[in-house]
Amino acid sequence: MRWPEPWWTYWGMWTSAPGSHRPAWSMSGNIELGDRPQPRRRISSRNACRRRRKMCGIAGIVSPGRPAAALTAPLGRMCAALRHRGPDGTGTYVADGIALGHARLAIIDLSQTGHQPMTNEDGSLHLVVNGEIYNYRRLRADLQARGHAFHSQSDSEVVLHLYEEYGDDCLRHLEGMFALALWDSPRRKLLLARDRFGIKPLYVAQQEEALYFASELLALARGGAAAEMDPEALYAYMALSYIPAPLSAFRGVRKLLPAERAVWAKGQLRPHTYWAPQAVPVPSDQGHAAEALAQQLDASVRTHLVSDVPVAALLSGGVDSSTVVAMAQRHTTLETFCVSFPGSGLDEGPLARSVASHLGTKHHEVALHLDPVALLSQAVACMDEPFADSSALPTFAVCRAAREVAKVVLSGDGGDEVFGGYTGRYRVAALQATLPRPGRIAAMLRRIPPWRSGQRSALPTMLELSSLTDVERFVAERQITTAQDRAALFGTAQHAAGEQRLREIPTAAIRQAADWHPVHRSLWIDIATSLPDDMLTKVDRMSMAHGLEVRVPLLDHHVVEFALSLPPAWLVSPWPVEGKRLLRQAAGPLLPPGILDRPKQGFCVPLNVWLRDHYLPLFDDLCLSGNASINGLVDRQAVTALRQLPLSQRSREDLYSLLVLELWIRGLGGLRHPGRHNGGSRVPDSPPWVGSCGMEGPIAE
Repeated sequence: MRWPEPWWTYWGMWTSAPGSHRPAWSMSGNIELGDRPQPRRRISSRNACRRRRKMCGIAGIVSPGRPAAALTAPLGRMCAALRHRGPDGTGTYVADGIALGHARLAIIDLSQTGHQPMTNEDGSLHLVVNGEIYNYRRLRADLQARGHAFHSQSDSEVVLHLYEEYGDDCLRHLEGMFALALWDSPRRKLLLARDRFGIKPLYVAQQEEALYFASELLALARGGAAAEMDPEALYAYMALSYIPAPLSAFRGVRKLLPAERAVWAKGQLRPHTYWAPQAVPVPSDQGHAAEALAQQLDASVRTHLVSDVPVAALLSGGVDSSTVVAMAQRHTTLETFCVSFPGSGLDEGPLARSVASHLGTKHHEVALHLDPVALLSQAVACMDEPFADSSALPTFAVCRAAREVAKVVLSGDGGDEVFGGYTGRYRVAALQATLPRPGRIAAMLRRIPPWRSGQRSALPTMLELSSLTDVERFVAERQITTAQDRAALFGTAQHAAGEQRLREIPTAAIRQAADWHPVHRSLWIDIATSLPDDMLTKVDRMSMAHGLEVRVPLLDHHVVEFALSLPPAWLVSPWPVEGKRLLRQAAGPLLPPGILDRPKQGFCVPLNVWLRDHYLPLFDDLCLSGNASINGLVDRQAVTALRQLPLSQRSREDLYSLLVLELWIRGLGGLRHPGRHNGGSRVPDSPPWVGSCGMEGPIAE
């Protein structure tokens, strides 16, 4: 099938130009996205990016020996690439050897005094922060009692004074979501840090004697950092559907890990983990523990409601988001938003509507009828790395609708990882703790004939998984392609290196939790890896694409430590199957009947149908062509072989991931990658720049 226009023209379908295709909706009712076909319109990439991308962002360069005049231009390009992230102001600090930039979306302290970079009284410290510090009022009062004078109401100013008081150890006092950079001029030292759970992103690149950092990967390239595809990162992407930290899509660029600080001094970057969960006392009675959890959740929700702009909430009707909305509704009046797929078994609209009615929120339902190709193209345009979790598509749509009402929304993200929502995964961990030789038991069970024609129990598979090591199970439970498929796609040498890198991803989390119960260890592996790299990345990119800040009250570190200190049986019940047991008990008095007993339903799109009807024709047109951008990155014959398999015989995510990668690379213009055209030539036949960082031309100038 041939498409009448290049795929990148779909990016223009949601613009604010007169007559463009915008969602028709009222503040009191449903939102219809794409309810009728519209003509495809070309718009300039400049306007498309400006209208889509508005959020906070930070960037900077440390380059000893370079004068301020030599740093001004590259920092300016980096800030221009982040301008879409911060519509409320851009600021810079440039001196010999150091340049800091900030693009601001004002949430707390909307005045000019809240602008960044911020400087302390004597001009020795300079700070840029992306995110929110929820306990800033308490910290401010404590610091004032210690003699510190404040000049704004901004939560960011607290960080400067905390550093003056505690040095690098200031980070352990912060509660919130943040990525920050603080320049200590007398010591010629830069402190970089990311929040405990990796809610906010931060990329770092070292080149020769210079250090580059930014909230977005592509902003680094605009500042002068190299932009070559990393084969190990692409291998991990085709295994997991996302690129796990510390890897990034570009060779030589790393993501800071959650709860990691990195100090740059004397030409060296020294990373350090500043927080790990500690065991805390919990009531010995399950009912009392549920009451204690409810109190902790309520306290977290209250702090997440602090804002000088309106706050709304995302409501799917599941236990997690319903709990957050129920507790928030006790302190304010919320507007809530959900996505619906009318006529689909994945439609969460009726359930969310029921919860909203019970709690008394002003509810909006986003009925998603938009052309799936247009939706995919718009979502990929907002990704600074390849990202193939298809739940990004409805997230993109619901965040766009919510931004019409608020700058800030609450969500229930993190509930599955913290309280045991992925019951299959955690039941496997429970079996590991209780059965002596689960692998042998699984082998015996597989010899038993199916109890009904064509059906077998899932127990043998669970037992086999429980017999694996934590590292082996990490890959087995998450992979979207088989090891054999990856070997065919990448070749023998890269396959060996890629598999080794995959096994390294969870090792730090496994080491931290080595002495924990297997259920707790499994929870922590999720919290430390797939939660920040998949779930929170999805939410950050899709929400910030519309200038919307998403807050996650279930990821308060006090709540997480409490959950990880509970008896495993209070979290997950293997028989009968039940996850998030204590969370359900804590939220029970607030929620309508039927919510607590409802089985978990993932937040997803009808991907099988969309693949068959929309994405596979696009895949054939782009990925199987002779000038496909993925040629040279993956084996063309292996791609063709995957395409020829029926959907019933392979993962539905493999071709989707390849399609997203193809679209993403085609949007990069001057991207360079190894292994193609003598190992470093520019990708030919690239479309006009319409990528996530707002750059209006190729990366390399």
